[in-house]
Formats: sequence, structure tokens, C-alpha cells
Amino acid sequence: MDIVKKTGLERIVKRHHVSTDKIQPIVEELVKAGLTIGTDELRDLSGKCALLYREAEDMAKKESSRIKIAFKRDKDYAETAGSLNALIDRCASSLKKGLGYHTINPLEIDAFCIENGKVIVSSLWLDEKNREYTIEPTEQRDLAKNLVDALKQAIDNLNAYVANNPAFGKGLTSFADNRRCLCWIDEDGEFHEEIENYEFI
Repeated sequence: MDIVKKTGLERIVKRHHVSTDKIQPIVEELVKAGLTIGTDELRDLSGKCALLYREAEDMAKKESSRIKIAFKRDKDYAETAGSLNALIDRCASSLKKGLGYHTINPLEIDAFCIENGKVIVSSLWLDEKNREYTIEPTEQRDLAKNLVDALKQAIDNLNAYVANNPAFGKGLTSFADNRRCLCWIDEDGEFHEEIENYEFI
């Protein structure tokens, strides 16, 4: 058998490419706040945000450590951490909305990566999708295809054999077809032969 390309890949890839423009501003907002965001952080942002919360905590500690008075330092830490966490939450919500997490067919966060500050579609994801949508020939698939081809040829031959016989509708038909035939397939895919109909040959 030949290589089979399943349908739908082009549309899926295009949807992800178009969505990079929606995700880029979210990344830039986090960077503007001083957070470092790479591919891991972007993917984390679509989930529990553990990496970014930890980074926000470290940033808040670093900023507040410059203040010598304890209660002011604690207040500054709480305010900074609270602001950063609120920003992370807003960006996480925007990202999930952009990915369509509320829909039945959301985008895949693993499709995106960050290179030089830019959100792009990952070449690794593209390769993985290409493999997912490709059916490669194997010995077993070749055997199955040969059996299907042989069956189709046999059906075509049988139907052609009775085509000019007005007593028959088809040589092989389905259970829903009331025309006379020599054999038929039921709703469970079982084969049935109408032996008495050979009378009309």
C-alpha cells in the first residue's frame, strides 16, 4: 500500500499558526512585568502556573530584601507578590481563552514554543503531528489492503456478472436492499448467501 495522509492536518496546523498572534501579547505583558518566560513557563501558564508563581515569589523577595525595616519589607513583599500573582492569573485566563480551553476542540499548548522572545509553532510538534496523520505501509497493512482489494474485485465481478440479468438488482448488496441478489451483508457485517436465487441465473 502507499503512504496514506489522513485529512485535517493542514487545518489544525493553520489554526495554531494563526493563534501565535493572540499568545504573543500575553507573553510580552509578563516580560514587561520583569518575569522570565520561555517555553516551559508558557506551557506552565496553561496549567497550574507553578513555575511563574515561584518566579514571582523570588522576585518579590529580592525586591523587598532591600528594605531594612521588617514590617515595611513584609508589606512590600506581600504587595509585589500579590500584584505579580494577579498578573499571572489574568494572563493564564487570557491564554486559556485564546487556546479555546472552554471549547470541544481546544488548541494544544505543546504546539507552541518561545524562541528569542517570539511565540512560534514548534517544529517538534509539527513533526509529531505529521507522524500522527500519516499511515505508513507495514507488512500487516499491505496484507489487509490486498485482502480489501481482492474483495472489491470479487464484488465488482459478481455485480458485473448479474448486471444484464433483469431478475437481479445486484450480485452482492446490503440487508436494507430488497432487490434480488446472490448474497448480502447484514448490519453486523455477516455474509449471507441466497442459494435459491441461483434459479434465476
